[in-house]
Amino acid sequence: MKKLRIKQARTAMNLTREQVAVAMHKSPHTIKSWETSERQPRSMQEIERLCDILNINVSWYLAGKGPVHPISSTTEQELLKLFSRLTETQQQAILQMMRVMK
Repeated sequence: MKKLRIKQARTAMNLTREQVAVAMHKSPHTIKSWETSERQPRSMQEIERLCDILNINVSWYLAGKGPVHPISSTTEQELLKLFSRLTETQQQAILQMMRVMK
């Protein structure tokens, strides 16, 4: 649900409802209602602003699909591009190697 994704993203960023409200030019009550009721931002512009503040992808907010955070660095973009070109076996080998490295 969108309301849960807002709260999850806000708390992951260590932001209070008041901080989000100030950044959105809304009242803290509005942010609380987005997190606890069926109320949602009214326009795509508000949704994009909220997602920017919370550093989340619009598609993740709207549908819960795709990566949570935008891929912003060229290194991440290159890694994904190269990874997608590998066979399934190669991808699994890379993932296993990365799991060992963390």
